Amino acid sequence: MVHPLREAVQAFIESTQRYVTGEVKFKLYKGNIIKAGTTSPYTLYNESIASFTTGDLYDHHDAEGFINLFGLSCKVRAMKMQENGEKLI
Repeated sequence: MVHPLREAVQAFIESTQRYVTGEVKFKLYKGNIIKAGTTSPYTLYNESIASFTTGDLYDHHDAEGFINLFGLSCKVRAMKMQENGEKLI
């Protein structure tokens, strides 16, 4: 019998890896491994929009919002811990 948590984790992995495919090339040189290239039919990389310094796709002011949203759960947790008299580590 397979544990339900194991089934859930497996389903998550299968979902996130659905489009992970392609080729990775390496060069071996004097005990080193050097990445020589990657290809995939599902790549998200697009050379024309790869730079954050050009184009209209990325606005640097958006970063502040992402940082605030990402940190919000940490702030709320800290507030709740203080309310409960727990020590912040």
